[in-house]
Amino acid sequence: MLLALDAGVRQTGWAVFESRRLLRTGVIASPKRNGLKGRDRIISLMAQLDLLAEDSHPEAVACCQPSGINWSVPSIRLLEESLLNWSETRKIGFFSYTTQEIRAAIAGFANASPDRLGYAIMVRLGLIGQRRSTHEWEAVAVGYYHLSRSTSQI
Repeated sequence: MLLALDAGVRQTGWAVFESRRLLRTGVIASPKRNGLKGRDRIISLMAQLDLLAEDSHPEAVACCQPSGINWSVPSIRLLEESLLNWSETRKIGFFSYTTQEIRAAIAGFANASPDRLGYAIMVRLGLIGQRRSTHEWEAVAVGYYHLSRSTSQI
């Protein structure tokens, strides 16, 4: 099983793959309380990831490098460190890719819009017409990219 994440401090998209087959997707949203500090949002995210991991038993995590609009760089660094520590604690392999790397491989150019990336991954996986959030499509793209890389290197 592969757990793919589009990690963000406010919302994190996730996708679970078994072999190369997409099983399910979703979004983890941070609590909507104003003024909630980055550390508290990340603690909430880690708790939700624990539940997801208990349910799906991933052997690896593929992650798009964390981002967040209007978040200070320390919060993003803390999120990156927390994701890495989370995977190490659970003894799950962790693979991180840049947004540009994923978008170039899937949509054809590094600065492709989220809509263009979503459409490109729909076409590749035969999912035209399925509705998912932008964060979910980003997570699906990360998982697809990781699986494509790992099978092409065998």
